Amino acid sequence: MTEHPARAAAAAAHIRELAEATTDHRTAYASPAEIAAVTGSLRELARHLEDALDQLETHVRRRDKGDWVPPEGEAHRPYARQAADAVQSARADAKNMVRHLDRAMNALGPFKAAP
Repeated sequence: MTEHPARAAAAAAHIRELAEATTDHRTAYASPAEIAAVTGSLRELARHLEDALDQLETHVRRRDKGDWVPPEGEAHRPYARQAADAVQSARADAKNMVRHLDRAMNALGPFKAAP
């Protein structure tokens, strides 16, 4: 087994920590520049998520059919197709997130940090 499940879990934990740290609207962000910085980072996260989902979909579709033998007592069904279709839909959602966060970054343009 690879370390990919642990890496994905760690990434999810970091995002959960960010969400939890920003629940109080009075102390969540110090300035519009900080909001712009976080928005830009989340846009990059969405881009990486889109790439990861694309790779996941590819690997789900390429697995040998023998890998998808159901556990004892479970019905046989098209696991790979169903999973790949759902991942493909999630990838499209991630692509939309990137597009929407790009719009947010354009709106926040005056508050972006200088390169």
